[in-house]
This record gives sequence, structure tokens and C-alpha cells, in this order.
Amino acid sequence: MFIKRRVVLRLTFISFGLLFLFFLLLMSLKDNNERQKNVSAIFFSPVSLSKNDAEKQQMRISETLTVSYDDNTSRSYDLKYKVLAKMGDTIGSGKIGLMTNINGDPILKGGEEDISDMPDGNSLITVGSKHYLLTHMEERPGMISKTEVTVEEGVFKAVDTKAVDLSAMGGTIINCASSKTKYGSHLGGEEDYSLNSIFADKNSPFYVDCALDGRGNDAEGRANYFCSYVDAMQKYLGDQNIDKDNGYNSDSFSPYNYGYIVEVQPQVDGSTKSAKHYVTGKYTPELATIMPDGKTVYMSDDGTAKGLWKFVSDAEISEFKADWEGTLYSAKVLQKSAENGGAFDVSWIELGHAKDSEIEALIKSKMKITDIFEISKPEVNGNCATGTKVYEDSTLECLTLKEGQEKAAAFLETRKYAALKGATIEFRKEEGLTYNADKNVLYISMSEIKKSMEDNYKGQEPVNDIRLEANVCGAVYALALDSSYSGISMKAVVIGQPLDVNEAYADEWTCHPDGISNPDNITYIGHNTLLISEDTNKHVNNMTWAYNTETKMMTRIASLPIGAEVTGVDTAAIGDKGILLINIQHPFQDNPQAVDGTYPNSALIEAATDDQLKASIGYFDGLPSDMFK
Repeated sequence: MFIKRRVVLRLTFISFGLLFLFFLLLMSLKDNNERQKNVSAIFFSPVSLSKNDAEKQQMRISETLTVSYDDNTSRSYDLKYKVLAKMGDTIGSGKIGLMTNINGDPILKGGEEDISDMPDGNSLITVGSKHYLLTHMEERPGMISKTEVTVEEGVFKAVDTKAVDLSAMGGTIINCASSKTKYGSHLGGEEDYSLNSIFADKNSPFYVDCALDGRGNDAEGRANYFCSYVDAMQKYLGDQNIDKDNGYNSDSFSPYNYGYIVEVQPQVDGSTKSAKHYVTGKYTPELATIMPDGKTVYMSDDGTAKGLWKFVSDAEISEFKADWEGTLYSAKVLQKSAENGGAFDVSWIELGHAKDSEIEALIKSKMKITDIFEISKPEVNGNCATGTKVYEDSTLECLTLKEGQEKAAAFLETRKYAALKGATIEFRKEEGLTYNADKNVLYISMSEIKKSMEDNYKGQEPVNDIRLEANVCGAVYALALDSSYSGISMKAVVIGQPLDVNEAYADEWTCHPDGISNPDNITYIGHNTLLISEDTNKHVNNMTWAYNTETKMMTRIASLPIGAEVTGVDTAAIGDKGILLINIQHPFQDNPQAVDGTYPNSALIEAATDDQLKASIGYFDGLPSDMFK
């Protein structure tokens, strides 16, 4: 009996021991299952160059994405490009790309509805249980569409679209690239090239007398960009009281009301908040991007003889605010090298402090440039009889600031005032911005290194801070930031390679096809991957590249239909679906040029069908969500 009890006890202990070990095993398996493995690297398969006319006309992307994880595993995903919407598609109650006026009525072009072929910046934003895609139309007048999207059984689709009501701010113009804030807003730039106040004031030596006939002509019937911009906004506003004798001002229109950063945020109830941030300054902003501190904001400036801008908010911007307040700065660069796109030390010149509402009030007071500056043209010898010579927006001007007009100058005449204060107003085609948190750098694309970035361009640059050799293919720069997110140095990290007339590819290409050409949209997606997208006619097809910021390897991941620009690159995750948005803007429009100046692919451009000419919003399908989380 005693032996039997010992056996039973031993078996009981063994059973408990086995149960305990089984419990530990279950807990271990649970821990392993619950441990989130992290993406350590991504690799897109390369897209080949177009080999024939058929491929030149197609949208082609990487066939696979390989994702490596920190547990030493990897997985490959098959990719396809899918169209979410073509411009002119009816989606729910609306028609995407339809240009509308201040009352929401369709704008007509040639007697028909004006359908944009210029979709640009995208922001895919989740609000509560709904998902909205905000999309710019890079038009004059401008427009931002809000499209509700869903993911059902893995299918990403658009279910309803409407234009965002921007009437309270007097509409927008040339809505270009955009960024997405961490608090769920869309920030975009009004890329206003031509509403320069020097053309609007009858007391300015640069004054332009517009016919205001809706055709973009001056009073003598000649096409004029400034007049076309005024006519476009007049069409949007329905305003027949624009006063040419008073700075082209009216109760609803002022040239000073355009050229800023616009913020749009969808709300849980389906409504949309919007604001124009005048404190970021007036120039030709491509876009703005907010740094992780929620206070520092950078803005780029497109065109010739432009600046680089920084706004520092008084308080953290952690939610939508219609009235920003803070200080605006302009970059001053000290060139350290002219090699490989150049290297520079960077400092910042303070321009002024204001609230949005203060600057809006100045605009509504119907100001003109001669209220702020005395202005004249340089004399024949290039010197100014009075005032200080500045070169901005491709124009030489002689300026004297009027007493008490510092704030108006800083925020309404930002480039002119910055030039007067000694800032560097010499950047050329300054386009995309994107922040790399892994390295604490801001990437900036310069679509070309030409003109005002050359050494004393045309012998007329008053300051000549930037002295580089011309490169028609452009470059991407890295602006190193300090602990307060202020830029301290800048150098080129990716540079395009112009072809010589006798080199391979020169019969169809101007820039080497294995490198960038006219970089525009840039997007850092993490995992040491910077996406660089092109706006060029110097490649046969515009491309998007994945640039590894560690290995410096470039991989071509998209080749667009001929004549199309890459726009709207944005990333998001909805459930377990990763989404990489990429637009096909104005397909079959830009005719690619060979080194000798000829256009060997003109036949493809000229033979485009109506359907091929439709721009579209699309995405890489097949991506995992964890690469964007």
C-alpha cells in the first residue's frame, strides 16, 4: 500500500510538472505571437526602361516588393498599379476633377465642363471610421477635392467625391504639392507664379494693363501671365469690380490673397475645416511640412530667384488652428563647395512676427506695393539711382522700404523684403520637401541647377551667394537640422547626369535614364527609403525612384505613360492594406526632348486618344500595411 501511494504521488507530481511545462510553452507561444515584428528593410524590384512604343505609353511599376523583418525573416509581395479614379469619373454624388466656381457651379471651357488633367498633392486621412482623400488640382483657379474611400475585402475604392468649399478664403490658385500633418490635416502650397504685385500697381514701373476679357490678354490683346491669373480668379469669383486703378483690388479679390499655404482638415461629421496661413509668407510655395516639434514649418519656393523659408510657431500646432502665430525666417547660405551640386552652411534671417488674422486684415485693406516700397527699375548701366537693387522672381528691382511697413513687407512681399535684408534669393525650381526622422534631415528637391543658382547669372545678381555649374537634370539636397529643427548645413545627395550629344541614349533623352531628371515630389517612407519623383521632358518617361539613404542605391520603381508627370505621392495604411498613392498627371502632354533639341517621340504625343489624355489617381496594390506603420 505504501509503495502504491508513492507511485501515485510521483505520477501526480509528474503530471503537475508536465502541465506546468505545457503552460510555460503556451505562454511562450503567446508571447511570440503577440510580439510585433518590425520591418527592417524594403526592396522594390527594378522597372526596366521602355523598350518600345507600347511600353512608353504604359504605366509600369515594380512587380514585387521584398520586406525584411527584424526576426531575420522576409516576405515578397506581388504588386500591381491600379487606378482609383480618372479625372471626369462620376463618383457617388460628384464628378472628380470638375472645376467649379465660388458658388459650386461648373466652370465651362470651350462651352463644356472644365475637367482638370492636373491632379497633384494627395493626403489620405482617416477620421473616425471614415477615410478621405484630399487631392489638389494644379489649376487656376485652384481646387481641392475630398473623396471618401473604403477598403472592403482588400479592395480600395472611391465611393463619393466633392469639391472642398474654399469660398471663405476667396478661393485658391495653382494648388501644387502637399504634406500630411500628424494631427490629420492636409497642407498644400498655392504655387502662384504670376500674381506679383509689381504688375498690379499703376504706380509701379512694371505695371501691366489687363483687358480683363477672360482671355488672359493685356489691353493691347497680347497674352500675359499676370492677366491670365487675374482672369482665372475673376471667373471663379464672378467679380466684375476688380479695379485696375487700385492695385487690381476689389471687395473679393486682391493679388495679395494668393501664394500661401492652405490647410484643409476633414471632420467626423463629414464637414471640412480650411484656412489660409498668411504667416508663412507670400511667394510661390510648392508645399509646407511641419517638423516633429509641431512648431517648425519649412516651405519651398518654385521658380527662378527664389528663397527657402522657415516659420516657427509661438505654440505647438497639435490640432487644426485657423489663426497661426509666429515668426517667419529666410535662409542665408554660405557656399563651402561647388562640387557635385554644392555644399553650404545655412543661417536664418528673421523677417517678422504676426498672426494670420493680422495679415488677412492688411490684404482686406486693399494694399498695393507702393504702399510698402518705393520701387523703380535699374538704370541702363544696371545700377539703382535710388534704393537697393534686388533680384527676385526673375526680375531686377530697386526698392526702398517705406517707414512703418516692415510687417506688410515681411508677409506680403516676402521675397523682396528677404532680399533687402540679405537673405539668399537665388534658388531655382525649389520643389519637394520631406523629413527623414532617422537622420534628422530635410530633403529638398531642386528641379534644375540653372539660372539664379549659377555663378552671377547674366552678370546681374546683386549678392551671388550660390555659384554652381548648370545642371539641367537637377538634384536632391539634404538640409541637416539641429536639435531645434533649424537647418544648419545643406549639400546635394542625389544628382542628375546630363548627357552629351554623342553618348548612348542621347538620341531620345537629355538626362541619363539611370539617374534622376528634374526631381519634384519627394517622399521619405521610412526604412532608409526616399522616393524621388520626376517632372521632366528630359526623360522619355517620367519616373519614380527608391533611393536608399544608407547604401545610396537607386531603384526605378515606376515609369509613367509618356508626357505624364508624377504627382500625389502619399502613403497610408487602412487595416492590413498598405497604400502608396501616385498620380498620372497630364499624360501625353509634355513632349520628351533629346540632347540635340529634337522631339523623336512626337508621333506618340500627337496620336494620343481622349482616354489616354485623362489624368488619374492610382496606387500600388499589394503592399503590406506594416511598412507604413
